Amino acid sequence: MKMFVQEFQRRVAEIEKYFDLVDKIEQLGTLGSVSASSITFPSGEYTVDSQLQKILKSHCYLLLYNLIESSIRNGITAIHDAICLEQLTYKELSPKIQRLWVLNDLSKSFRDAYIKKETVADNLQEALKVVLDDEVVALEPTNIPISGNLNAETIKNLIEMYGFFGNLGVPKSDIDNVLDVVVKVRCDLAHGNVSFSDASEQIVWSKLVDDKDKIVIYLTHLLQNIEEYVDQKKYKI
Repeated sequence: MKMFVQEFQRRVAEIEKYFDLVDKIEQLGTLGSVSASSITFPSGEYTVDSQLQKILKSHCYLLLYNLIESSIRNGITAIHDAICLEQLTYKELSPKIQRLWVLNDLSKSFRDAYIKKETVADNLQEALKVVLDDEVVALEPTNIPISGNLNAETIKNLIEMYGFFGNLGVPKSDIDNVLDVVVKVRCDLAHGNVSFSDASEQIVWSKLVDDKDKIVIYLTHLLQNIEEYVDQKKYKI
């Protein structure tokens, strides 16, 4: 079993523990602004009110987004590592990975509108030398196109870009909506657009649990596809 799969399973176990805690608190019922319930700890009773209930519930979205981004980033990093380990040249890479190298590691030299023509020529000459002299090609891990906004469309583009296709375990119409909601709520919370209490107003706990299960199934299949991609060396020509 690959390290990135083991890491995913460890993170899933963490999330399950947190969801179990929130579920126990949800079983206390809908707590009004005045009414509250208590949880008994060794040090004494702790009051759980509606505000805490809402905050804990909203925090689930941060955990889910963290699971999504870390799992996909770790899986793609494993592809980069496998390519690096094999010391492959440009000619030995699949067309998709060749294009990825050109897109991320070569074209960055030409994106700046103010770059000198001499610099462009030097960068192009260096790139041609890598190809023509059969030098080893490395995919920089910093060039993985993930930037805190990993929604359904972005993940689809990553799958297309690398070519780790396969069954994803959940109907596309279902998972696309779930992923888009998670990233929206995560961004709203991370950027301070809404408070944790306000974000939970529209959350139905049973649906959130169902969404979590769909995400776990989806990521499990996606990482299996990446594992198969690496094992079968589909990054090669």
